Amino acid sequence: MKFGLISLAVLGLFCASAQSDPLSSRDGLLPRSHALGGILNREGRAASPERVETLRRRTTQHDFADESPEERQTRLSRAEAIRQGFTHAWDGYKQYAYGADEIDVVNKVPKTTRNGWGATLVDALDTLWIMGMDDEFKRARDFVAKLDFRKDGGQLTKVFETNIRYIGGLLSAYELSNDSVFLEKAVELTDAIMPAFNTPLGLPWQMLNVTTGVGSSETPGKTSTNLAEIGTFQMEFYRLSQHTKNSTYHEAAQNVITVMLNKNKLNDPSSNYSIPGMYPIDFDMASGKFTSRATYWGGGGDSFYEYLAKTWILSDFMLERNIDMWSESIQSFKRYGVAESTSGHLFPGFVDGTKFYPYADTFTNFIPGTLGLISKIVGSDSYFDLAESLLEAGYSVFDKMPSSLGAEAIKFVRKNVPSDYLLMKNSSQSMVDQFGFSLERPYYLLRPELIESLFYMYRLTGKTIYADRVWKIWQGIQRNCRVPGGYVGTANVAVDDSASGTMDIINSTESFFFAETFLYLYLTFADHNLISLDEWVFTTEAHPLSRKYVFDGTF
Repeated sequence: MKFGLISLAVLGLFCASAQSDPLSSRDGLLPRSHALGGILNREGRAASPERVETLRRRTTQHDFADESPEERQTRLSRAEAIRQGFTHAWDGYKQYAYGADEIDVVNKVPKTTRNGWGATLVDALDTLWIMGMDDEFKRARDFVAKLDFRKDGGQLTKVFETNIRYIGGLLSAYELSNDSVFLEKAVELTDAIMPAFNTPLGLPWQMLNVTTGVGSSETPGKTSTNLAEIGTFQMEFYRLSQHTKNSTYHEAAQNVITVMLNKNKLNDPSSNYSIPGMYPIDFDMASGKFTSRATYWGGGGDSFYEYLAKTWILSDFMLERNIDMWSESIQSFKRYGVAESTSGHLFPGFVDGTKFYPYADTFTNFIPGTLGLISKIVGSDSYFDLAESLLEAGYSVFDKMPSSLGAEAIKFVRKNVPSDYLLMKNSSQSMVDQFGFSLERPYYLLRPELIESLFYMYRLTGKTIYADRVWKIWQGIQRNCRVPGGYVGTANVAVDDSASGTMDIINSTESFFFAETFLYLYLTFADHNLISLDEWVFTTEAHPLSRKYVFDGTF
């Protein structure tokens, strides 16, 4: 893939020097290369040096100096309780499925779901480190050192999931521990999946045979994909380019956005792109075109928007195109992507062209945390208010359930739109009457997104109400999801299993429960400076990456 040259003058002659990396390359120092993708915004301008320096000096995390001794004692006791819960889950995994991708908790057997490379173990590396489980981390490190990514477990590799769970986990473990084996393995695995980008437009296949390098769509014979799956490589690939001094990874991730923008002009009759910054979720990687007008900040779109914002932070505020696109997207989201419900809550929804659908899955609960973080960084009170309003809506879905847990997806009735209610089934109408929304998918699968946003809001504001809500959700997990050997999903959040006396479970324990859910639970109550928001930025899989690496536009 070829990219044009850009001069330091165009880049703004930034003077900050890049921090040296403990592992600049495996064979010695490599010459520095310019980062091309994303440096200039869509109008060809680089970041203002003055603005960049102002943002670098700004702090966002709340100063908790006013915490009382009683509050601190309560907080730390809760952190320890959550650590014990993690130990319960980890002990089950260690006894019955160590090194496997997942544990089948009910049957106490291992499961191969992510090529057999130990998804749960790799995804949980940073959780082990942060919780101070040193012996377990060292054992996991030795397991990682022996991984052979040429053996695929007889499965095609899901490229997006491999990046966020494995590569993100390895990079975070490296930055936390400074153990070079994690970086070496991250490079090895990334190089193994790079053939997925060997397509005419450089857009990645969803699936890859890592032994042959042949890519495919998840739907056989098709070239379909979605916004999140093509756009969620930016953070990991950017940081990998920093550590290796090899711009190939960063440019591959940024090329995806370049192609998307070039192939889909606003209101072009040949494109489905009709609302500025609201990018349709259905995508064809052969043509580079959106294949529907459906836009959504939940499943299929969520982490694309998240990575626009967070990669900008990770880049030391230098990737101007990222923040340019995020700004446009969040403005349109505020205008077109949310609606007030009859219960008075502001929910996100699904937008198809000009039509709004009052539907929200649990993945949309990432929005308040990411939006709150960016709003604090740039100093926008109005968008921070929007983040808090969205969080109130998301939490209401948990708070109104006897289990204290939220459904996978809901429908709501918009204020002054009675047809939303009239078109519902009788059973859905009854739930709206009772809860203010209907449970479209009534199960809870140990997902982290609401806990994540509550954690952010607690760290950003210092308001203990957010931490108390996290604790209430944790108690719901304990009552409804804890079983011998670990934790599982619950089938109906409208029923509290501890009260009914019967556990109606879903036997699923994905690696994100160890990597994300437990990490955000624990960090809510651990020392406030542990993984400070001023020093780290979390990937979509909750892998913290350090903000200490100064970026001057070169790798």
